[in-house]
Amino acid sequence: MSAPMPPGPPRHRGGGTRETRRLVAFVDASAFYCSCERLFRPDLRGEPVVVLSNNDGCVIARSAEAKALGVAMGAPYFQVRERLERAGVWVFSSNYALYHDLSDRLLRVLDRFSPDVERYSIDEAFLGLRADPWDPDEPARLETLAREIREAVWRATRIPVRVAIAETKTLAKVGSEFVRHAPVPCVCFWRHPARDAVLESLPVEDVWGVGPRWAKRLRLAGAGTAAGLAAMDDGDIRRGYNVVLLRTTLELRGVSCLPLSEAPPPRRSLVRSRMFGEPLTDPALIGKAVAMHAAAAARMLRRESLAASAVETFVTTGRHARPVHHGRAVTELPSATNDTLAIVRAARSLVGPALATGHGGAPRYKKAGVMLTGLGPAGQSQGSLFTAPVRERPELMEAMDRIARRFGRAAVVPAAQGTPDELRAVHAGRSPAWGMRRDFLSPRYTTVWAEIPTVRLGDPARLGAEAEGVSPRSGPCRRTA
Repeated sequence: MSAPMPPGPPRHRGGGTRETRRLVAFVDASAFYCSCERLFRPDLRGEPVVVLSNNDGCVIARSAEAKALGVAMGAPYFQVRERLERAGVWVFSSNYALYHDLSDRLLRVLDRFSPDVERYSIDEAFLGLRADPWDPDEPARLETLAREIREAVWRATRIPVRVAIAETKTLAKVGSEFVRHAPVPCVCFWRHPARDAVLESLPVEDVWGVGPRWAKRLRLAGAGTAAGLAAMDDGDIRRGYNVVLLRTTLELRGVSCLPLSEAPPPRRSLVRSRMFGEPLTDPALIGKAVAMHAAAAARMLRRESLAASAVETFVTTGRHARPVHHGRAVTELPSATNDTLAIVRAARSLVGPALATGHGGAPRYKKAGVMLTGLGPAGQSQGSLFTAPVRERPELMEAMDRIARRFGRAAVVPAAQGTPDELRAVHAGRSPAWGMRRDFLSPRYTTVWAEIPTVRLGDPARLGAEAEGVSPRSGPCRRTA
């Protein structure tokens, strides 16, 4: 299945420039959330670590040591808590401020190696590369480049990554899985001698883009591996499946069908929501949570130079509550805006209509959020002849954003969100009832001045502890043992 060297003499473009081959590098951070937690905690290297989802609900990230203990992905924390305690596993709540900041730093390192970088997720990215198809030493050079990318990311962020290079995104993903447990997880999968064997042994359900439903049908059709899928007839795939699977098949053959997206498509909507730390019935507390989500959504609009034309507030009890209620209310704005005060005011006004009325008992709500729709470029929306437009305060919004970046998001907020102390407690994981429960939240080392780790020179005990790999500050998170 690997691509042979092209026959014949090398072709040249006009002007005598040799043609190059477009390749893709896939960079995947290993156990990214756990790696971020270890970054400022050298004492955790080699220790089992897990990270929990919102409200400390279930396991969403595991270090290699935790996987070796048999900790399952997605396991509810309340079910595995005692087991983790007995095994001495370190448990952390999701620290999204830290993870997103380190992800941005990782992307900036990748920018050094290619002008074409696509962020696929918080811990994955694709890079566009060029290769000389006529140079027999090119695969070796590219594997050296993969190692250089890994080393550069490690030097800049101390985050371990896997790097795989191939002709297509799908093959690069396969290559990344191939070297997952290699001593140096870097590979040029293009013309790799083991490529055919890897595709022959890779179960079809593990191919990127093939779900369990398709995998079951493909196995019945005799295509139980990646190589079997690549060998299927195009007409059979069109008739029995769809064009998405056909693209995956072509990608496995080395035909690129998924180009790099250097810029994400413009948003059409924006949702901000979180689970409550505990079920709520008080409309005032729910309103504070809604105001916080609305303010966060407005900041994101300004960051992306967008404006919203409509605001929706929604609440839910969850499907297992009694009584069950999923409520939502929508309002059109007089004109598209990204003004925090206008969006918060509109979202708060919808809390009452969204809550249940006339039920036998007061529903206990578990989650609330805000969705902004009708998004478009800021300052380019058409107003109405019959209603006054939203009052725009760009200077005030710019000042609020600047203060938030320097002193934290709780420094200046609309009063509807609650007091600054309440907001600081939410962001630090010491949440009131309407905030998320994050009992094992680590410090936001890279984004909050007050939580930057410090070392006092001249303290022999402290310096000696650091030399032995003991963290000078563990923060509010704690080991379960």
